[in-house]
Amino acid sequence: MGLGYTQLAPVKGQWDITLKATKTADKAAFEPVDCAEPKVGAACNKPLLTADAKDKLQVTAALKGKTLKTIDDLTPKRVVIKACYSKPSATDRPWRKSNDVIDKDKSCPFVIKSTELNVSSTSYSIDWPIPKNMTKAAWYATVLVLCENGTLNSYCQFDNTVNKTYFGTNIINSTPTSMIIATAVCASIGPLFLASYFIKDFMGRKKQ
Repeated sequence: MGLGYTQLAPVKGQWDITLKATKTADKAAFEPVDCAEPKVGAACNKPLLTADAKDKLQVTAALKGKTLKTIDDLTPKRVVIKACYSKPSATDRPWRKSNDVIDKDKSCPFVIKSTELNVSSTSYSIDWPIPKNMTKAAWYATVLVLCENGTLNSYCQFDNTVNKTYFGTNIINSTPTSMIIATAVCASIGPLFLASYFIKDFMGRKKQ
């Protein structure tokens, strides 16, 4: 079984994680996300980011020190940054349920960045387009470090922005226009086909 967040707590607190967002439709530059409220409807979580507007989130994880300390002094190999549901956005939704065992945790479905750990670099950054399948919710960012553990890889360190920084997302309309038109056409002609069937059946019986 993989390690859990509780087991990795002794080596937590080594990353500074900053979130910035841009509303591409407004042609705005990346602005710092300043929201410590985990509810998606919070005033500080507005405007909500959407894939429809081609919005982006900029995530930067920077080591506070020169070296990264891992649990059991395992050798770090890879840095993974994920987007995770805030607690209110996961409540009563078992498919988003958090789990202390990282490999069983369902609350972090989106991988923002996964890269080999560079011993000469202490900072990792990415401009991440909001994906179309990202639901309306409030999110925090998590940094996970994968280590070599014998012949296996396991998580050996983590940090997140829980109780510090959350960002919100929304879905405006991710359905293609062509699909909407096709659905409307099918919905309108369906009753006509049904009516013609009954009329034909009725006329056929009258002739008998």
